[in-house]
Amino acid sequence: MYFPARTPLAVVITALCFATASPSWSQSPGSEDSSPATESGKSAGVKRVLTPAEKAEKAQRRVCKVQICSILSTKDPQGADIDCPIVKTWREEDIENMLSGGKLDWPWGKARCTTQLKLKRSTLAAAASPRSSTAKLDTHRIACSLDLKSDGETYDITVEITPEVTFKDGKATSGRLNWGSIDAPMLAYSVIWPSAKLDNSLNALEGPLVEMVNEFMGKKCREVKDQLPLRASVTTPAN
Repeated sequence: MYFPARTPLAVVITALCFATASPSWSQSPGSEDSSPATESGKSAGVKRVLTPAEKAEKAQRRVCKVQICSILSTKDPQGADIDCPIVKTWREEDIENMLSGGKLDWPWGKARCTTQLKLKRSTLAAAASPRSSTAKLDTHRIACSLDLKSDGETYDITVEITPEVTFKDGKATSGRLNWGSIDAPMLAYSVIWPSAKLDNSLNALEGPLVEMVNEFMGKKCREVKDQLPLRASVTTPAN
């Protein structure tokens, strides 16, 4: 997956918001796809053991994924909405690999990001239906702690996005992140704000956003199909 230059932090936050739905992210270490004890790295044959914190984060994200996919599979608008705590620790090398295979520079070390994912059940049910619909999500506040490579200090940043995604025939066709307020130290702010401003003006991250949503609705939901109501099959959105 390609991301525009100067958008590394925007990319990390985007992936967090959609539960690392894209396979190019989820196949990196710390992903959803591997066994509970180990994760496959980008290089063939590389295995790494998840830390206890990473295992706990992964388990919580899986719970949220099952809840979302259950609604998508049944298309039932009646019931509880989604309200999930999402936590993701990104290792430095994983972020660099995701940024065009390490071709873009990541100025920090690991990043630990959190948000409270809120999705209306009726919105998810409509997104999975054949008819056209536009999902206008609530404003989400994302908090990230970025480790500095040099002195071990951390930068704490918060950003707000109000995503909007249009669906047709159960597939995302367009979308916007709609960046809002940003609170960060100057060094981090100087990286985030130009990216957010560019995306708000040109919708530069629409492609990755649409791809992530469709990967989640297809591939990611198939991964948990045995845990869905009535073992409902999950189909890949039509191309």
